[in-house]
Amino acid sequence: MPRSGSTPAGGIPTSSASTGSRYERALPYLLQLDADVITFECASSDGKDLPLFAKYRTDKKIGIGVVNHCNTVVEPPEHVARLIRKALEYIPPERLVITTDCGFGREGLSRRIAYYKCVALVEGTNIVRRELGLPEARVRAADPTLWFESPR
Repeated sequence: MPRSGSTPAGGIPTSSASTGSRYERALPYLLQLDADVITFECASSDGKDLPLFAKYRTDKKIGIGVVNHCNTVVEPPEHVARLIRKALEYIPPERLVITTDCGFGREGLSRRIAYYKCVALVEGTNIVRRELGLPEARVRAADPTLWFESPR
């Protein structure tokens, strides 16, 4: 992470000394962008920046990354669900978009690991959708009738 107040190549400051947030100084500007959805890495920071959405209100959809692209550990669906619940404390469900922290290609993750991280993303989202009484997405990878071997 850059030092507090430093500016990456894109020219937007990424850190704030007052809160340790990566997005606090940039968020008011990001929310002014002509975009329907703005995404934020939340998995790698465990949602540390989510409380900013109580301070900076917007009508835009907010995408939060719930799986980390920087490691090969597949997050348990319960971990994903916990991060989504935390986001829902600050972002209304109709404006919340669930995504990955970043794409999987640049970090050299195998397709299999990326696939199961995406499965965990959907399964974790389904946990929260179930809690909210919303319809769930089918997860074919978790369907035992489609497995090569039957579970014993």
